[in-house]
Amino acid sequence: MSYRNVIGTAVCVVLLGMGLTWAFVSMRAVLDVGGSCASGSTPYQISTPCPGGSWLIGVGIPVMLIAAMAGSAFATGLKAPNLLVPMWAVLFTSLGFNFLQYGIRDGEWGFTVPGVLFEVMALPAWWVMGSSLVTTLRTKRSDLSWWGMYVGLGACGAFVGLAVYAAAS
Repeated sequence: MSYRNVIGTAVCVVLLGMGLTWAFVSMRAVLDVGGSCASGSTPYQISTPCPGGSWLIGVGIPVMLIAAMAGSAFATGLKAPNLLVPMWAVLFTSLGFNFLQYGIRDGEWGFTVPGVLFEVMALPAWWVMGSSLVTTLRTKRSDLSWWGMYVGLGACGAFVGLAVYAAAS
C-alpha cells in the first residue's frame, strides 16, 4: 500500500466534502434571494445583488470535480472505491433537495421540476454504490473501511467548507 495513494485519496475526499458543501450552501443563498442574482461592475442596474459567499459555488464545483477525478486515480492504486460515483450521488441528491425544498415551500414549479429531475439523476449512482456495498459485504468485509473513511473525511471537509463559507459571507 502506497502512502502517496493513501494521503492523496484522503486529501481528495476532504476537498470533495468542501466542494460539495460550498455548492450546497451557495445554492441555498442564491435561492434565498429568488434564484438569480448578479454582482460586479456592469453597465446595467443590478436589481438583486448576490449574497456574500455565493461566489464559492464557482470555486466549489471545479474543486469537487478535480478532487473526485484525482481521488479516484489515487484510490485505484489502493483498490478502494472511486470517488466519482459518490460525488455524483451526493451532489445531485443535495442540490435536488434544495430545489425541492424551495419549490414546495414557495409553490414554485420552476424549482420543483428540476428538484425531481436531480433526484432521478442521483438514483443510478445510489444504485451503483448500494450494489457495490452488497458485493463487498458478501465477499470481503475488510473493504468496508474505505466507506467509513470516505464518510468521516468527507464530513471533516464539509465542516471546513462551512467554516470557509461563514468566513466568506
